Amino acid sequence: MTETILVLAAGASTRFGSMKQLALWQGRPLIRFVVEEALAVRGDVVVVVGAKTEDVKQALDGLTCRIVEAANWTAGPGASLKAGLEAIAQETSGVLVTLVDLPRVTRATFTRLLDAPGALVAASFSDTVGAPAVFRPPFLAQLRELDDATGAKALLQRHLTSVTRVPCPEAALDVDTREALAALDD
Repeated sequence: MTETILVLAAGASTRFGSMKQLALWQGRPLIRFVVEEALAVRGDVVVVVGAKTEDVKQALDGLTCRIVEAANWTAGPGASLKAGLEAIAQETSGVLVTLVDLPRVTRATFTRLLDAPGALVAASFSDTVGAPAVFRPPFLAQLRELDDATGAKALLQRHLTSVTRVPCPEAALDVDTREALAALDD
């Protein structure tokens, strides 16, 4: 069995002011950039969508990823996460969870995390751990049990002593505003 990369991209991007998934980064929609980087590492990439599903799907046109619609994505990150995990079912030995708003995270980051040993592996930055993160048994089952309002970071925090930390300063910058994305070009 192989490990799957799960890209969470269901949110409405209210702080961004428009769909950040569709904002241009390096000449292409941010969601396409993230998925292309993931596909360069693993053939099995699942993208969870919710808000403006058809627009996001169009941005991914021609890519070999699987797209999953999270029907209740407004309930929180756990709902989107569970929708993606349900699509993966039991066919994977682990999952790398990443977010659409980490433009500095590339295939090199994904490779470092997937190559790291341990059942729980996370990007380490700014004295914390977070996405992207890899969940393998027994933590994969626990990830499936999170409530809808809770994201994967809660599981990392609960088992902090079990986390294999991989230095990833590039994961510290998430783009929640247009200004943050524009500042990357400076």
